[in-house]
Amino acid sequence: MKVILIAGKARSGKTKAAHILKEILETKKEKVVITEYSKYIKLFAKDLLGWDMISEPKPRTFLQDMGEYVRKLKKDTYFTERMKEDLRIYEHFVDVVIISDVRMPKELDELSSFQPLKIQVVNDLASYDLNEEQARHETEHALDHYQDFDYIIKNKTEKEMKEILKEIVKEREL
Repeated sequence: MKVILIAGKARSGKTKAAHILKEILETKKEKVVITEYSKYIKLFAKDLLGWDMISEPKPRTFLQDMGEYVRKLKKDTYFTERMKEDLRIYEHFVDVVIISDVRMPKELDELSSFQPLKIQVVNDLASYDLNEEQARHETEHALDHYQDFDYIIKNKTEKEMKEILKEIVKEREL
């Protein structure tokens, strides 16, 4: 099973990149699943706030605060350990797992045993609808100086992103 990690800030295009990759890989007859580290805190938001996990605006402050609380409570291992467990299950059912919401260095580094492909999506041109407090949050800056990405896709349209991702799939023989 191949693992692809897509990192970036809010509104950078991570989810769009994940869906484009899934589409490309499925044309090659690969079984692909897109998952998120944040699915666990989104479930908390559903249970505690009644959020349907789809509607915008997201309860971003709650999600940031809950993620921070869980990381402190579990010494930064909760999300990565849960994802490792999920990956061990997925490997029996799919060819490729795309994790579409990487925000922290540990979320990249702690999955090294799966030899993931690490992609950063940067979009300095996107509309950025975070308030000042949300924009200052650790999850918006934790990867600012991370150096170990295999690919960085910066300021690309959806069409350009699709062409770049096709090249990555071809180059990496995914």
